[in-house]
Amino acid sequence: MLSVLDLPRELYLIVCTHLQPTDLARLAGVSRDHYLAAQEPLYTSITLTSYGRFVKLVDTLRRVPVVSTISPQQRLRWFKLTDAQLRERDIKHLHIILDNREDGYRITGATLSNCIGAVARKCYSVKIHLTLYGAWPKWIPQLERFGLPNVTKLTLFLGGAELEPGRTWRGSDESPLWNLVFSGSSFSDLKDVYINTRAYHPGDLPSSLRESIHGAHPVRDYVWTKPHESTSDNVVPFYGLRKMEQIVLAHTPHLTLDIMQSLFGSDIIPQNLTKLEIVNCASLHPVKHLPAIATLLQRALQLVKHLKLHLCKLSHFDNDDDHSDLATQYAAHIDQHPAEHHCNIVRELGTRIQYLDLALPFACAKIFPPAQKSWQALAAPRDYPTFPREPVETLPARLMAQGYKYRRLISWHGVCRGTHKWHDMRETSSNMQQEGVSWVLVSPNQADTWQMPGCLAVEQLANEELLRVFTEEERWA
Repeated sequence: MLSVLDLPRELYLIVCTHLQPTDLARLAGVSRDHYLAAQEPLYTSITLTSYGRFVKLVDTLRRVPVVSTISPQQRLRWFKLTDAQLRERDIKHLHIILDNREDGYRITGATLSNCIGAVARKCYSVKIHLTLYGAWPKWIPQLERFGLPNVTKLTLFLGGAELEPGRTWRGSDESPLWNLVFSGSSFSDLKDVYINTRAYHPGDLPSSLRESIHGAHPVRDYVWTKPHESTSDNVVPFYGLRKMEQIVLAHTPHLTLDIMQSLFGSDIIPQNLTKLEIVNCASLHPVKHLPAIATLLQRALQLVKHLKLHLCKLSHFDNDDDHSDLATQYAAHIDQHPAEHHCNIVRELGTRIQYLDLALPFACAKIFPPAQKSWQALAAPRDYPTFPREPVETLPARLMAQGYKYRRLISWHGVCRGTHKWHDMRETSSNMQQEGVSWVLVSPNQADTWQMPGCLAVEQLANEELLRVFTEEERWA
């Protein structure tokens, strides 16, 4: 009777990729031949949810599988493979999840570095994804003194209450978080970073845009206390940026003006960066820090394919005289420095980017590049788009799969300088759109609008986009 072992080795490995780790473990216990055959697929991709299991894995990798040799019958089938090759436990992907509540008392920077180094020495090509839950105020600074090779992806859910600036984390003027992640010394192979200091774990992530907005409000009392704050002349070089491919910073009040300058205003250009998301980082004032945000936009729009920049909404804007005065400050600044006007920057530099999602305090029709259309094309009758809008959560991916560029613009407090009404902005965008570019326009208490080039605008209910429940992928931003 034929068995799965009669398959060529390549097909056998493909079959194993469809099995769960528990099924592979049971398969390895069937016989000696199955045990040797299952070693490679069993160790290809591993997820560990505690430090104790990580230590056991390291101990296992140091030991040779206790089994004699492959049977003569199996030798005829896989004659090109030696017993040593079959016994090889070569991990390709390793995901380590550590929770401060469970492992905080038993782990140090040295022990983690030793364990990761042991895996890297045994499996040279392993790609490690390290995920941390909790603040780790004493342990994370220790990591600056050690190396963590082969960690290509870092996910930090550092919690919110324990990380207020000037308290638990900051024994000095600088938080060690940014030096640790972006200096390039501790994480020498890091390419993908996700930092969220509001949530303790993925279950705490916001479920809608409105919930994401409100999540930034509790920190506003201590992050916007310096009305004339400016960037420091002392820019810290982050050499690790050279290898970065994806950076997501969500609900992170430690993203201060100086750190912004070091990340996006220094001489170190992240040429490999393809995705950048900065979402509701409350230390960035959407009006008072306009020059730094303009620098970020100017650089990011020329580097990345995917940009999401959501600036915090000004709470009580319409009912607070101090906040209402910010509209006047904003208008005066962009009149004096038009090169720092967000709308001008997006119009001039944002034509090539594939995915652009902006939430700005103010926006105007200057954000739309003029379309090169003849008067015959402008006068031609238009109809509603034939491209399906539903399901809305997959609209960006479906548009880009068809060769379109996706844009979403959220204007929290209306139009720049009040030069026109929001309705006029929708009409202007409909007439000025570029070919191949789709826009979603959102403003609180205004009808949401989706526009495809050459088609009539599709209007939805007010605040529909703000209240729409996120997909699992959308929650991670």
